[in-house]
Formats: sequence, C-alpha cells, structure tokens
Amino acid sequence: MTDDEEKIRELLATYALALDLVDFDACLQLFTDDGEFVVFGRTWQGIEKIRTMFTSAPQGLHLVGAARIAVDGMNATVRSQVLFVESGTHELRPGIYDDLLVNTDGRWRFRRRRCQFLTAGGVADRPD
Repeated sequence: MTDDEEKIRELLATYALALDLVDFDACLQLFTDDGEFVVFGRTWQGIEKIRTMFTSAPQGLHLVGAARIAVDGMNATVRSQVLFVESGTHELRPGIYDDLLVNTDGRWRFRRRRCQFLTAGGVADRPD
C-alpha cells in the first residue's frame, strides 16, 4: 500500500467516525471549500449546504467496507462500500460511495462524494 492510499483510507475512516459521532465540523473539514455531496438524486455544493444536508439526515452508524483507490498525481478516485445502520430503527441501507479527491498541502480531501444505494433493482439514487 502506498502512502497516499494509506492517507486516503484514513480519510474514509475519519469521515465515517466523525459523522457517526455527529461531529459535523470535523467531517466538513474533510471536504474542499467548493466540495459537493450527491445523494438521493440531489447535489449539495459548498460547506454550508453540505452541513445542512448532514444536520437534516438520519443519524446512525456508517460501516465502511472495501475501497478501490486510484491515485493520479494530486487527484484520486475512490469507490467504496458502506452499510448505514439508522440509529432509531436499525434499518439497514447498503450503499456505494464514488469519490473524487484532491491533495492540497499534503492532505487528501473530498472534492465530490456521491452516495448511491444497493437495491433489488441494482444501484440507485434512492434506497428501496
């Protein structure tokens, strides 16, 4: 594993743990200022809009699975698995993240994070 791949895996773990602990400030620091998050067929662009999405989303546990990482200089793409367990209901939502990352000042950050769900009909923007 390269140093960049190790740093990217740490980014993925830090994101999941910060979000699970409702530490939105720590989670938002993992995005570029103009970063975007795509989920449920909608795009939230910029830190404050992503914050709005985080604060209105159900809370729960993000179990991170396998990740395929491709580094190309100061950019990287990542496809990774996630299983979201909603806190109140324990409802399970399996999903896939597709990420575009940039390395600024030696630190990997999300430029774009897209979450799609694994449904009976395949990968979709909305869960079943």
